[in-house]
Amino acid sequence: MGRLAQLKLLLWKNYLLQRRKVLVTFLEIGLPTFFALIFIFVRLYVKRDEVTNATLWPDFAISERLGAYDWMSEGPWQIYFTPNSTTAGLVMELAMKHLKRLCDGCVSG
Repeated sequence: MGRLAQLKLLLWKNYLLQRRKVLVTFLEIGLPTFFALIFIFVRLYVKRDEVTNATLWPDFAISERLGAYDWMSEGPWQIYFTPNSTTAGLVMELAMKHLKRLCDGCVSG
């Protein structure tokens, strides 16, 4: 059996299934159309605000920023983080080593 004949049989089978289940066919076509129309109407009637000026904050080194505050001396401090991966663990270990140089009361959790 050639590929064209297989495609023809597959299309015929899909047509019969769609014809036998009219409600399912209507829902497969009607619901996405319904929700698309809702999204279009919402987009047309909702007022949008265009932001032309973005707020850009200057970058800073963490040692500069933490050295300016006295809250580091109050310690002990703990850093909590959620991801349980080796990469996240290494990043947090490096952060704790850097923070321990800035304060003596830091505690790793």
